[in-house]
Amino acid sequence: MSVMASPSEQKIDIAASVRAAYTVVMDNARLAVDLAWLPFAILVGAEIIAWIVGGGGWFGMMLALLVRAGGFAVFGTVFIVRWHRFILLGETTSETLIPPGWSTFFLTAVKIGLAVFVGAFVLVLIAAVPPHFLTVLIAIAGYIALALASARVSLAFPAAAIERPISLREAWDLMAGNYWRLFACLLACYLPFGIVHYIVTQIGLELPSILWIVFQIVGLAVSFAGVAVVASLLSDIYRGLYPADAQAERRVS
Repeated sequence: MSVMASPSEQKIDIAASVRAAYTVVMDNARLAVDLAWLPFAILVGAEIIAWIVGGGGWFGMMLALLVRAGGFAVFGTVFIVRWHRFILLGETTSETLIPPGWSTFFLTAVKIGLAVFVGAFVLVLIAAVPPHFLTVLIAIAGYIALALASARVSLAFPAAAIERPISLREAWDLMAGNYWRLFACLLACYLPFGIVHYIVTQIGLELPSILWIVFQIVGLAVSFAGVAVVASLLSDIYRGLYPADAQAERRVS
């Protein structure tokens, strides 16, 4: 993968980066299953229990979706951290459910999530002010800007996963001159999985509730595969920016 050594030097090779991200997941598919099966099983179990407690039907579906959202924030990120650590540190096993680096990773996600939430809330207030035609357009542009900004600081995630965190400002500055290349890579790495997930979800909605939960599980598996590819991409780009010698210097400083 061709990545920059500093914002002013090499540019991210989009095609090579995307190809490498998919390749590393396919070449290590068995390991991906080994690292993902426990957090995946916990999520599936929690979702099924929520669906049963909700009595099936639409209420059970909504409850299951809420459990998935909260559960993925914990157990989905467990797998993501494990995968980052495999790519960057060569770890192929995890002695505990919660791996080292998870708390740092989770805190980074919370920081970015809160920033996006506050920004989105402000945009909602703006959209409520007349003239609505203008303010709604401003809000839509703002939502797009929030999505782009959160993508730009995404290298904070692999750094946090290996317990060598960088500030959001540093993550932002690292992408100077390469942001749109990074965004194109992220789009290419997750969009196919997002499309498949959407199709699976829509099919499930047309089926009886008992089959809906089956399609939800399939969709969750698709999401895990997608985040593995994205994590591979971010880890490799981060490694290009912070080779081993540079990381050692940062730890000393």
